[in-house]
Amino acid sequence: MTRSIVILGVFVADTTYRATRLPQKGETLIGTGFALGPGGKGSNQAVAAARAGATVHFISRLGRDAFAEMALATWAEAGVTPAVTRDETGFTGAACIFVEEATGENAIIICPGVAEMISAADLEGQGDLIADAGVFMTQLEQPLAAAQRGLELARAGGAVTILNPAPARALPDNMLALCDYITPNETEAAALTGMPVTSQDEAAAAAQALLDRGVGAAIITLGENGVLFHDGRAATHVPAFR
Repeated sequence: MTRSIVILGVFVADTTYRATRLPQKGETLIGTGFALGPGGKGSNQAVAAARAGATVHFISRLGRDAFAEMALATWAEAGVTPAVTRDETGFTGAACIFVEEATGENAIIICPGVAEMISAADLEGQGDLIADAGVFMTQLEQPLAAAQRGLELARAGGAVTILNPAPARALPDNMLALCDYITPNETEAAALTGMPVTSQDEAAAAAQALLDRGVGAAIITLGENGVLFHDGRAATHVPAFR
């Protein structure tokens, strides 16, 4: 039997605004575009994995509102099986995304809503699901304790563990040691290691620092410059494709 991918994370409804620049405090600008759609790092990963043909379960919390219905419909369309708690004490997550018209660069404010209440106990409640997983993946949009407990249960069950350490924050070595793969971008790698990451050589040095702290392999994403992969045997740069 094929073992599933289990992902812990947050769903948010993305409200995306395009404009020539960010407004200053007290200023109102006319935008050039707007979109509303499903988002959240973990939810996006679950949808992508399911669309690629994997059996995927997604652990999270939702409210009882229109954005929760958006989440359930998105997962149903993609073939993701939700393992979610419905929480009436607050709202489903939402995000405000600014996109600069000329460059495509973005800035994001995320409000996780009831997903901020995901706890280690929630993960223990899904212990059998995680124990049977082939791959367990999480990020840092939900509380750190929940992410760590999920990684612990996955490691105990023999799953391959993947951590996308975003939003960036300092992490303890005992949590890093639970990660077969870690996938920071340049900013997140710098936050984790205290080292600058502005070139391939600096990315390789940061990746080695993560390996020294117990990570199995580091995959540092470099935007338009591709990806730096380091597994302790060699550091390999993979250019971005057009």
